[in-house]
Amino acid sequence: MKEIFIVLLNLYLVFSVQAIQGDIPMKSLSCYNDYNSQVTCTWMEHSEAHALVDMILYQRNNIEMENIEMLCKRQTENYLHEAPDSYVHWVCRSTTDHFGIGVEDIYSFKPNKVLQAELNVELFQNGKD
Repeated sequence: MKEIFIVLLNLYLVFSVQAIQGDIPMKSLSCYNDYNSQVTCTWMEHSEAHALVDMILYQRNNIEMENIEMLCKRQTENYLHEAPDSYVHWVCRSTTDHFGIGVEDIYSFKPNKVLQAELNVELFQNGKD
C-alpha cells in the first residue's frame, strides 16, 4: 500500500511540474513538410514524465480525418541548445498524399497507456494497522 502512495505522489509531482511549465509537448511541437510526401515534426517532453508514461504523436488532416501514429525517434544530440538536458527530444516522420491549399494538418498527443491506481480497503479496519 505504501508503494501505491509513493507512485501516486511521484505522478502528482511530475505532472504538477509539467503543468507549471505548461503543456511542454504541444508548446514545443514544430512541424514542416517537403511539399511532396514527407512531414517532419520535432518536440520535447520532460524526462521525468517520459520515465512514467510515453507520449505518442498523432497526425490527421481535414480530408481523411483519421489519427495516424507518427514514427518517432529519440534525438540523441541536443540541437536545441537553449533547452536543458532534463528534456527528451523527439523527431517524428510520416508520409502523406495530401498537400495543397485547404488541407489542414491536426496534431495530438496521447499516452501509450491508461494511468490508474487501485486500492483495496477493508471496511471494518477502524483505522488500525
